[in-house]
Amino acid sequence: RFFLYPPAGGGPPPGGAAPRGGGAEVKVGMVGRGERRAGWWLRPGRTAGLAAALGTALVLAAAGCGGSDDGAGPGGGAPPATSGPAGTPSAGPTAAGVLPTCQTSVLAASLVGSEGAAGTVYATLALTNQSTAPCVLRGFPGVSFVDAAGNQLGAPADRDGEAGQVVELAGDGGRAEFAVAITQPGLLPGCEAQDSFVEAANLRIYPPDNTAALLVPAPEGRQACADPAVHQLRVRAVTPG
Repeated sequence: RFFLYPPAGGGPPPGGAAPRGGGAEVKVGMVGRGERRAGWWLRPGRTAGLAAALGTALVLAAAGCGGSDDGAGPGGGAPPATSGPAGTPSAGPTAAGVLPTCQTSVLAASLVGSEGAAGTVYATLALTNQSTAPCVLRGFPGVSFVDAAGNQLGAPADRDGEAGQVVELAGDGGRAEFAVAITQPGLLPGCEAQDSFVEAANLRIYPPDNTAALLVPAPEGRQACADPAVHQLRVRAVTPG
């Protein structure tokens, strides 16, 4: 038979008024034949309801022994994090924080200045953002000499140095600069004779990661090697302007 141990200090039987103070525990036990204990016996009329209540209490007690409800998974480790919606591929920042590459259509190219030393002219050029939105550039522009008809003169510029870091161009005038080294004609094999070089009309510039070009007038009197096998130009990566 089932037997209910009363809480310490006594209290009413199941179904009676709640003991003062509330929250008292009721212990459940079994008694053998001929054994007498102080407490509450289960009356036949209440056996079904109390049995269901006792079953629920036992299940909850067993669950409490299984461990704390701290969100840990099997083995005590933290539960796996859920993944968010997939976004645009990016190396670290969220998609909302990635600025687009500056397109040729929003850029203007210009010659900032030049100086010569030991048979080489070093020209500094700028790419200026003419749009209201910021954008970025990284790496090497494509550079070559062209004549007035747009025909390329000599080989495109060779890349010199590392690609560098991403350069942000703020809206309304942000700019990046890069340097172009121009070897003087007459110092390179294939560009030594007078008829092997001609006057260049423009420098044709492809901003990094673009396929449309910009033109910058070549300094007056600048001579370009005509042979496409002659590498007269070297270009460095863009840097903040």
